[in-house]
Amino acid sequence: MPDIAREERPDVDDLELLLEEGDDASLRRFLMLLHPADLAFLLNRLDRDLWPRVVGNLDTAALSDVMEELPDDLRDDLAELLSHRQLADAFEQMASDDAADVIADLPPETAQAVLSALPEDDRREVEQLLEYPEDSAGGLMQLELVSVTESAAVHQAIEAIRQHAEEAGDLHFVYVVDDRQRLVGWLPLRRLILAGPERPVAEIMERDIHSVTPDVDQEHVADMFKRYDLISLPVVDEQGRLLGRIMHDDVVDVIEEEADEDIMRMAGAEEPELVYTNKIFRISAARLPWLFGNALGGLVSGSLLWRFRLAFPDKLTLLIFIPVIAAMGGNVGTQSSTIVVRGYATGRVDFTNLGRVLLKEITIGLFMGVLCGLAIGLFARFWKADPVLGVTVGLAMAAAMTISTLMGVVVPSFFRMVRIDPALASGPLVTTANDIIGISTYYLVASIIVGS
Repeated sequence: MPDIAREERPDVDDLELLLEEGDDASLRRFLMLLHPADLAFLLNRLDRDLWPRVVGNLDTAALSDVMEELPDDLRDDLAELLSHRQLADAFEQMASDDAADVIADLPPETAQAVLSALPEDDRREVEQLLEYPEDSAGGLMQLELVSVTESAAVHQAIEAIRQHAEEAGDLHFVYVVDDRQRLVGWLPLRRLILAGPERPVAEIMERDIHSVTPDVDQEHVADMFKRYDLISLPVVDEQGRLLGRIMHDDVVDVIEEEADEDIMRMAGAEEPELVYTNKIFRISAARLPWLFGNALGGLVSGSLLWRFRLAFPDKLTLLIFIPVIAAMGGNVGTQSSTIVVRGYATGRVDFTNLGRVLLKEITIGLFMGVLCGLAIGLFARFWKADPVLGVTVGLAMAAAMTISTLMGVVVPSFFRMVRIDPALASGPLVTTANDIIGISTYYLVASIIVGS
C-alpha cells in the first residue's frame, strides 16, 4: 500500500493502482488514512467509472465528511451513487448547516426523499434552515450550540456542556439567555472552569456580545468576523431570541467565495459557479455577451485606427505606437479598477473616502504616465530621428495613462452608486473602454501637435 503519510497531498495514481489490484482491504486502509479534503481532491481527479468502488469501501462517517468537502457538481454525482437511506444516514452525522447546504444542492426529488428518510428532529432542523437564503446569516447558521440561563449556577452550565458536547462539536464558550431565551451574553470556557461550582453564571458572564438576525447578508457576516476577530457569531430573531450560531470555518468559505466571484466577474463570468463545471453551453452563454461587447469595442477601435491613418497619411510612423499606448492605458486602468473593486468589497473604499482614493490614483497614473511617456518618447525620438514624433508619443502616453487611471476609479464607483456589483465594471468593460480612450487620446494629441 502506498505510503501517504509523508506526502503533502496523495497522488491519484496510488488510488488507481489499488483499484486495479482489487485488494479491498488495502484500499480501505488507504482511504482511512486520507483526510476528507484529500479524498475529495482524489475523487475530483478519478475517473467517474471508478467511483462506485471507492464509495463502496467508505463507511457512513467518511461519506458524510467527503460530501461536505466536494464542490456542488461533484456532490451531485456522488449522491447519484447512494440510496436515499445512505444519504439520510450521512446527513444525520453532519452539522445541521452542512446537511442543509448539501440537501439544497440535490435535485428536488432526491432532496425530498432524503428529508423523508431523516429522523423527525433532524428533518425539522434542516427544513428550518432551508427556509433561509443560502447567502444569508440564516443560510450559514447551525442550530447545534450550548446555552444556559443567566440564573443557572456554574455546575449546571458544565453539566449542559457534557450533555451537548457531542452534538455541538467545536465549543469555545457558552451562550447565556434569559427566561425568554433572549440572548444576554456569553461565557468563556476558561472562566467557567475556574469559577466555583455554585457561583451564578450571571456574575461571571460577558454581556457585551455581537449578534446578527437571519436575514443579514453573508458579506456583512464575514465583515463582522474580520472586524471583531470572532470565532463564532450568534444568530437571533427580531425579539433577540437565540436561534443558532455561525462558525468561523463557514465564514472562511464565504470570504473565499466572495473573492472568487469578484475575480470571475472581472473575467466577464457573471455566474462563477459555472466556470469549473462541464455545462459547456451555459458557460458559453455566460461569456458570450462580454465577448460581443469586446468585439463592438474592437470595431470602434478599428474605426479610430482607420481615421488615424486617413488624418496623417504623411506621418504613418505614428501608427507604430498605437498598440503600446492602448495597452499601457488599458493595463493601468485595469490595475486601478481592480484595487477599487477590491476596496469596495473589503470596506476600505466607500463614498466617504472616494475623493481621496480618486486623487491618489490620478496622481499615481500621472506619475507613471510621465515616466513611461518620457521613456517611450525618447525611444521614438531617437529610433525615427523625429523630435515631433517623440513629443507626440510621450504626451499621448502620459495623458492616456492618467485618463485610464481616472476611468478605473470612476466606472466601478458609478456601478456601486447605482447598486450594481462593481466587479462587473472590471476586466472586459474597463479594458475595452481604455483601449478606445488610449487611441482617442493619441489621435487628439497628434492632431494638436502634428496637425498644427
